[in-house]
Amino acid sequence: MTESQSGLPPRATSVTVTYLLVTAALAAIFHETIAQWPAIVIVHVALCAALVRLDRTESSSAVVRALQDWHAILLLPLLYKEVELLAAGVGDWQLTETIPALEATLFNGQPSLYLSERWNSVGVSEYLHFCYLSYVLVIPGVCGYWYATRRLVAFRELVLLLAVTMFGSYLFFILFPVDSPYYRSERLGPPFAGNFFFDLVHEISSRGGARGGAFPSAHVSGAVVTWLMAWRHQRALAVLLAPLIGGVVVATVFGRFHYALDTVAGLLLAIVVVTVFTTGFSRRHVF
Repeated sequence: MTESQSGLPPRATSVTVTYLLVTAALAAIFHETIAQWPAIVIVHVALCAALVRLDRTESSSAVVRALQDWHAILLLPLLYKEVELLAAGVGDWQLTETIPALEATLFNGQPSLYLSERWNSVGVSEYLHFCYLSYVLVIPGVCGYWYATRRLVAFRELVLLLAVTMFGSYLFFILFPVDSPYYRSERLGPPFAGNFFFDLVHEISSRGGARGGAFPSAHVSGAVVTWLMAWRHQRALAVLLAPLIGGVVVATVFGRFHYALDTVAGLLLAIVVVTVFTTGFSRRHVF
């Protein structure tokens, strides 16, 4: 059954393939500064071919259908880590100095530095770091819940908008990378360090982060897109998620993972992407 016949939103295949081709082209163009460029080009092109073939495959296999529907979510963490490699060879890093300078002017200092000093509470720190950690479960969790309960319109819309938001952000990170305060400022210590969620989040961040991927905050944009789509499709779920999503937004700054401007930009990006989609979707169905 075709997408138009089923009435479901399109899969994220075209978005994923476009991102893979653009980044492969960048690796080839900037091959003199990217030592691993042949591997990047080969893997990206091979993935594109596989995804296009997969998307055109009609199968009753649950595994094939799951790969068709879930490939973008599965690729997000892998391609995020690749951002650091590409940004080092491609990017213009001027915003790394511009963002903190602008933030200091707008906020009379760096909120990423003074917020934890003003909210000097282990309880607050542990809750916010728990929320920050929950990000890695909220997106696949909501997607998985809607997929399992056959809310396929909600699932497809969420995956599509996450692909647009995240892959668009990744491309910006590559072209105009910004180092976060996590790499440029002194790490938070006692009384926050030594507690479970603080230590767990900072250990994961030290291994899974990508330098240059600060502006706009993908944590915030991804979390807010998920919440806005929950509000669109299942408001009871949105109410349950609100404390976690709000905590993610604040935690990005409190934990010195992002500048406040990164967080604001991520919030605005999510709102714009969802608004443009829902407005266009409504018009197509009204007319």
